[in-house]
Amino acid sequence: MQRRKRARVKVKGVVQGVGFRPFVYRLAKDNDLKGYVRNTTNGVDIEIEGTKENIVDFIRKLRLQKPRASQIDGIAITYLKPKSYKYFTIKKSRAGKGFTQISPDIATCIYCLKEFYESKDRRYKFPFINCTNCGPRYSIIYKTPYDRKFTSMKSFSMCQDCKNEFYDVMDRRFHAQPDCCAECGPRLALFTRSRKRLRCKEPIKKAAELLRQGKIIAIKGLGGFHIACDATNKSSVERLRRLKHRLTKPFALMVKSGDLKKIIEISEHEKQIINSPIAPILLARKKGNIICDAVAPKNPYLGVMVPYTPMHYLLLDHIKYLVMTSANIQDEPIIAHENEIVAKLGHIISHYLTHDRTILNRCDDSVGFYLPKRGFSIMRRSRGYAPSHIDLPCTVSPSLAVGPYLKNTFTLADKKEAYVSPHIGDLDNRETLMFFQEMIRKYKDWFRIEPTLIIHDQHPDYLSTKIAQMMEGKKMSIQHHKAHIVSCLGEHGVTEKAIGIAFDGTGYGTDGKIWGSEFFIGDLTEQKRVAHLEYLPLPGGETSIRKPYRIALAYVETLIGKKASKSIKNMFHKISMNEYKVISKMLDQERNVVYTSSMGRLFDSVAALLGLIHEITYEAEGAINLEYAARSGIRSCYPYILETSEPIVIKLEPLFRDLIRDIKKGIDREVIAAKFHNTIAAFTLDVTKKLSKIHKVNNVCLSGGVFQNRYLLNLMIAKLERSGYNVFFHKKLPTNDGCISYGQIILGNAKYKKKR
Repeated sequence: MQRRKRARVKVKGVVQGVGFRPFVYRLAKDNDLKGYVRNTTNGVDIEIEGTKENIVDFIRKLRLQKPRASQIDGIAITYLKPKSYKYFTIKKSRAGKGFTQISPDIATCIYCLKEFYESKDRRYKFPFINCTNCGPRYSIIYKTPYDRKFTSMKSFSMCQDCKNEFYDVMDRRFHAQPDCCAECGPRLALFTRSRKRLRCKEPIKKAAELLRQGKIIAIKGLGGFHIACDATNKSSVERLRRLKHRLTKPFALMVKSGDLKKIIEISEHEKQIINSPIAPILLARKKGNIICDAVAPKNPYLGVMVPYTPMHYLLLDHIKYLVMTSANIQDEPIIAHENEIVAKLGHIISHYLTHDRTILNRCDDSVGFYLPKRGFSIMRRSRGYAPSHIDLPCTVSPSLAVGPYLKNTFTLADKKEAYVSPHIGDLDNRETLMFFQEMIRKYKDWFRIEPTLIIHDQHPDYLSTKIAQMMEGKKMSIQHHKAHIVSCLGEHGVTEKAIGIAFDGTGYGTDGKIWGSEFFIGDLTEQKRVAHLEYLPLPGGETSIRKPYRIALAYVETLIGKKASKSIKNMFHKISMNEYKVISKMLDQERNVVYTSSMGRLFDSVAALLGLIHEITYEAEGAINLEYAARSGIRSCYPYILETSEPIVIKLEPLFRDLIRDIKKGIDREVIAAKFHNTIAAFTLDVTKKLSKIHKVNNVCLSGGVFQNRYLLNLMIAKLERSGYNVFFHKKLPTNDGCISYGQIILGNAKYKKKR
């Protein structure tokens, strides 16, 4: 007879609220092991007693067969003297001073969907069906460990049937904290915007009827409300645009998985992404004419998500194609409470469909796109991701990085774990600031981190910088684009030196100018700027960003001369002679002019020259239009000049001269747009080759909002890889400013250690 052993196994990671304990229970039973499992504030503690062979097999299967929604970050094993356990049990959770990971909200699983559509099942078409494999997690928790009494489900007392499931270790709903049914769970209700409740047996069916009639209604989901209307009804969509003051920016859609191929071109890889537990909004190429053009005007792509709550499935049973856009005032956080819906969006909606399960933590939909052979690229990291941590490539002290001004996220970190917040938004209004501060407080509480180091952007006027300066702790400032590059290196665990390429719209430079087309040499501890686009003027600063024709005129006049700028003035029909003279005078006198090396502004200027944009109605609209205009298959590009000494400066006079010549010759703007993209890729490769030769570096990383441009990103990666470079770009974080706070953590700690 084999000698008995006892092992204490401590598991860290996303291991609560994902069916981990019943999985451990069944695994122990299968391996004839005795002992117990329980949740703690540090993760999950397991004690197992049996033969050494069975214990080893248990630990192997623990890693390989873990629940789909779980994430194991570490397993610590200690062998002890046997205790002669007689059974394997699941103990009550134990509180302590540590913390555990919190699971993100998870889309409805296939097992619940099967029950949902089974007419004999007691949860048939119950709009809040869930189990340990799916349902709300992050959005309903206010305290760890993840137990029902610490969630907004504490308001709902389970009926006997649900209790039986909840305490049956062999049941799929064993300790599923949001478990409920029609007898004991949340209730749906439909209200008019004047807060009058409609008396109807089936609120969802009535809501769908209103949507088919052309109404615009608010719908409460997992992490907040959506504004919905019929995506096939042109007048409804156009009315929503007018009322939401959203002239051209695309709306997101929701459609059942089986209907996706009717409206978008979708690959098998994209199907896996959109139907995953994360269920993000996927940007995919349009197909057919079912969806009205007003959903995404002048745009070849649609942003589509599949239903991720049972409520969504019920709605789409009655109406196939829905606009589902975040319920918020422009640039404010998503609305999660009924009183705000009426107060802020009552002028838009006729009704709101709601329920009585409180949303404790707001979370917008995640967004991204798939690059063939390269994977999923995140543009907004929120629902389905937050608040899962991202590993750090180095050990850091307790730190808070407050992030940038636009597309803000913050990161709270300690040791080798970084907790990146969900998408916060642009820090330019009171509501977003309050959301920012609320989530910092919650993250500190959940993850038991009290930061001693506060890291912020170098821009002195950013609101995030000012907030950081008021916090307790040591302060450290990090340049915007250096944080971009280090975030990419850190995400991939690249510790050796690399060429960093940061292309975006705006970032405060160490010389006081506005950077945005930057090349660096460095690693996780230091970044040196070694090349950039030449500085060009923005007359009127922010005004030029809103009116890119001003950028075009300023660039042409600076690079080619007044005669050239006058010759193109008539391309811009809405510009008066007086405005033109004002712009020219600003340039002559260098008054109210800022200088920039921004790639985003270069894209804006070319988009304006091609007549693709006159005034911006949403961020990066000009660059997006230019991307979509580029014709595939064009190989030629425009000339440029590279200065030879470091920092290498990319000179654009030849580019603009030939581009304007093409416009005047009547060359198709699709061809010009493609040649422009080719030029960016060409000079990027040339600069990279020069830097690689000088510094003996073969790794290249790409970061910045411009790399949301799929045409350019694919082109650049292909050129760089064909030339033998190891290319890294974002996979776990957005390439836009949503990655900044993670990079700030790494570089801020490195800088602080050097100072001590």
